[in-house]
Amino acid sequence: MANQTGKNLYVAYKVEATLNTTPAAGDAEVMRLSASPGLGISMPTILPTEIRKDMLTVMGRLGSRSVSGSFTGDLSVNSWDTLLQAAMRSTWATLVEIDDSDSSASVTVTAAGINGSATADFIAEGVKVGDVFRITGLAATADTGRNLRVKSVASAAIGVVETLTAEATAVTTYTITLARKLINAATPTRRSFHLEQYYQDIDQSLLFGGCRVGGFTLRGEPDGMASIEVRMAGMSQEVKATGDSPVFTTPTEYATDPLVFVDAKIAKGGTDIATATSFELVGELGGQTLPVIGSTVSPDVFDNEFVVNGSLSLLRTDLDNLEALDAETEYELHILLEEPSGTPAKCFSLFLPRVKFSGVTAALGQDGAMIETIPFMVGLKDTTTGYDKTMLKVSEFLT
Repeated sequence: MANQTGKNLYVAYKVEATLNTTPAAGDAEVMRLSASPGLGISMPTILPTEIRKDMLTVMGRLGSRSVSGSFTGDLSVNSWDTLLQAAMRSTWATLVEIDDSDSSASVTVTAAGINGSATADFIAEGVKVGDVFRITGLAATADTGRNLRVKSVASAAIGVVETLTAEATAVTTYTITLARKLINAATPTRRSFHLEQYYQDIDQSLLFGGCRVGGFTLRGEPDGMASIEVRMAGMSQEVKATGDSPVFTTPTEYATDPLVFVDAKIAKGGTDIATATSFELVGELGGQTLPVIGSTVSPDVFDNEFVVNGSLSLLRTDLDNLEALDAETEYELHILLEEPSGTPAKCFSLFLPRVKFSGVTAALGQDGAMIETIPFMVGLKDTTTGYDKTMLKVSEFLT
């Protein structure tokens, strides 16, 4: 009899066409996993209340089934997109290309951004604050294909967080490519999954059905990997024997490079900050099963409204953040992570259009620098010209 080792396993998952029904074997995805709790089933104990003359207890029963747990892994481009899409209850929008055949026949490059001609209408073409884009056709090769964050947008101007090389003459042959993005949907799309924890040493699986994403956490610090934790709740568990495992055959594995925060860029209010020591973003949907009479399986996993919050740790350089806390000043946060190789570099971006500090603390008397810990809340950016209506925007260039 084989013994299962702790690491010779994988987790595959696939969106269900029908809630809590096993989908076809193909087209599943492998989770890019670090050490994680995984999923497990819980059942409450139902104890008899009988009082007996022999003062003994008869056997109890087990009640309704519920599944819960979490998975943690290194963050990388594309590898968590299906689960993030479920968490956002939305759908990824494909990339958009704008060129000299569209509203602006030429563009002029300044240090602060891109200016269009008199006929330009970048907003109508789809450019929004918090987007990431690349532009080709520039004389400055350093800016060609560079990942640029949109700081502001008007009909004839795109302001960027980065500093560009100004060009004296207009560029008449160009292409602006907006990264694909994920924003909160006006009408939420609820997705459920089947997950398989396949134990390769013993050639058996645990199959979990009716699973919904209940939340996620993204974390980063200078000398650590960018990490993601995905929390899930589900309806059922099934043990699959040798010969019936794995259920999902040839699932897709991702090979993009893990991302790190040591070279990440964090813009607060449109300006990059160089004093951050940690970042955390938490998205919560909740999600719980409901015991019902006549079945040990809940009719669904019931999720709630999308709530986003997080925290920053910063080197204290002044008391401006305390003043911002007192004044309830709102900021935009834009985080950009890039792969270390490749031109252009694949990237992953987070944009929070409405952030408000909910606290600022700094311990006294510690060795080294004084570090501020700043929790923040996130609100919906409602319909505003030049902005997507969303709480959170995730953008990616896959190549």
